[in-house]
This record gives sequence, structure tokens and C-alpha cells, in this order.
Amino acid sequence: VISTYKTPIIGLAELGLVAAILFHGLNGIRIVLIDFWRKGAKYQNQMFWVVLVLWVVLMAGFIPRQLMHIFGA
Repeated sequence: VISTYKTPIIGLAELGLVAAILFHGLNGIRIVLIDFWRKGAKYQNQMFWVVLVLWVVLMAGFIPRQLMHIFGA
């Protein structure tokens, strides 16, 4: 069973899963700030762009390592 999960298709699916979970978590923090911070609604658009930038930066660090793990030795 473990060898089934060590295929490139599953490795790419893991990449998508990490991307989705990371964005979901960062966006959740943004939603909490909108709900509980007095100025949250005013800055929700700026916070969205911060979430996107953080997501891209964190994924840029993760994607090369994951691809090396999937397709490397």
C-alpha cells in the first residue's frame, strides 16, 4: 500500500493539497481579523492581497522541495 502512495501522481496531489490547506489557513486568519478587528472590514481587500503574497512566497519555498522529492532520487 505504501508503494502506491509513492507515485508521482500522488506527489503532485500532495502539492495541491498543501496549496489548498495553506491558502485556507491564511484566509481563515484574514476572516478572523475581519470579524474581530474593528478596522477589519475597512482593510479586507488589502489583507486579501497580503494573504496571496504570503501564499505565493510560502509555496515558492515548498514547490521546489516537493518536486525534487517526487522526481528526484
